[in-house]
Amino acid sequence: MIRISLTAAALLGSVGFESEVDAKGERSVWVDPRAPDKLTAMGGPGESYSDVILRLVEMEAVQRP
Repeated sequence: MIRISLTAAALLGSVGFESEVDAKGERSVWVDPRAPDKLTAMGGPGESYSDVILRLVEMEAVQRP
């Protein structure tokens, strides 16, 4: 497992995360080592992991009836 940082808005549902908030107001979560590569591949220029997650959630919400 590896650790990545996310904004509070990207922490949807019941996700295990560290209780401390860093200087940017982000929390660290532990994920499968392949997750960051997948998020990077899905991201656009300058997008953070949080940006990608929030964009994917928005896309999913629009597709639901």
